Amino acid sequence: MLFLKECKKVALSLTFWIYCVILLLMFFSNYYEDAKHEVTPPSASSQEFGYKVEEDPERIMNGAVNSLMMEFAANRYVCYPFGFYKAVSLKEKDAGRVEAYLQELTGADHEGILAWIDQAETYYVDQEQEYAFDAIPVDKSVTYDRFREIRGEIDDILGGGSDYAVNSLAFRFSRVPMTYEEAVREYEESIREDTVTDPLARLFCDYTGIGLALIPVFAAAALTAADKRRRMSELIYARRISSFRLILTRYAALVTVMFLPVLFTMIVAAVQAGVVYSGAPLKMHLMFTTPVFWLLPELMTATAVGMLVTEVFSAGAAVAVQGVWAFLSLMTGSSQLYGDITKFGLICRHNTLYHRSDFMATYPDFVFNRIFYLCLALVLAGAAAYVYDLKRGGRFHGIRLFGEGGILRRKA
Repeated sequence: MLFLKECKKVALSLTFWIYCVILLLMFFSNYYEDAKHEVTPPSASSQEFGYKVEEDPERIMNGAVNSLMMEFAANRYVCYPFGFYKAVSLKEKDAGRVEAYLQELTGADHEGILAWIDQAETYYVDQEQEYAFDAIPVDKSVTYDRFREIRGEIDDILGGGSDYAVNSLAFRFSRVPMTYEEAVREYEESIREDTVTDPLARLFCDYTGIGLALIPVFAAAALTAADKRRRMSELIYARRISSFRLILTRYAALVTVMFLPVLFTMIVAAVQAGVVYSGAPLKMHLMFTTPVFWLLPELMTATAVGMLVTEVFSAGAAVAVQGVWAFLSLMTGSSQLYGDITKFGLICRHNTLYHRSDFMATYPDFVFNRIFYLCLALVLAGAAAYVYDLKRGGRFHGIRLFGEGGILRRKA
């Protein structure tokens, strides 16, 4: 009875319907549009068959050293910290550190570096001087492991988000065109072996997971703060129901009701797949099992954060905390949007129907990741119930950030 009452409260809230609208807009404008046409085998008459990323140490080292030399000469390094463009110019001390690494990588001394710069061709882009070098040799004594260490240290000097980050090296400097035979093999592996439904399910989860990392927190925070806003806390505190039963039931109601729109989009995606690939052997259960395992822990975590932080601080703080977490998770991955699933990243990305082998290479981390967030969500929900119980017993009254008595209140 209590569970149904809480479900009704969630379903009738304005924030839940805003959540539904945003989720549906994201689904129809992203996944639905990308999946409405049948994926066909590559044609032998095509001029291009896409690219593949292969970790070729020689190619990576040569490409990265030449790129670093060009940016060092111009003292302008292109970085994307948190996904945003930033041109970094180093001060003399840091520029000297980068030059020292260049000397180690090339075997040249200071005069040799300057000689290369003097001999380079120069041109201007938007009134900024650029340099073009002939192939800068890499010292053969530098091992690939040492090279990776150096690139990571250079990325740290630049503040992160550069092409020299270790997890971006292969994608940035070792992309090569696929042959027709390789494109056919990629199609056979990614589309036919998975009977297209698993690739579609992964793409669906990629798009939907971005929204579920953030928007559930609004509904969770709003519902948690509603009792205080309506001055219902005293009435609820006086009831004989246990705090843990009340909060965990509310949590279950939030997760259940907010997963229903996700389930609706899963059904739409499955129907679309059946229409687009009519006649093909499809494993339709994958359109449901994969999204449930992929997306439910994320929804549960965002909801639990919303409840816990709202109980401790406020609804606004909950939205801010989850917003920062979701943003950092989305922006701090590697440059490629597939094959980069980590053990502790909130958002798992695989924004392609292809590259099944890359996904399977990270599959153990993916399974660990989802189980970890499932457990974390339950712990956070339990913590929210504990904080609620403390407040109910008068042993804790929450932490005020702003306003009278707030810890961040501006001093007069």
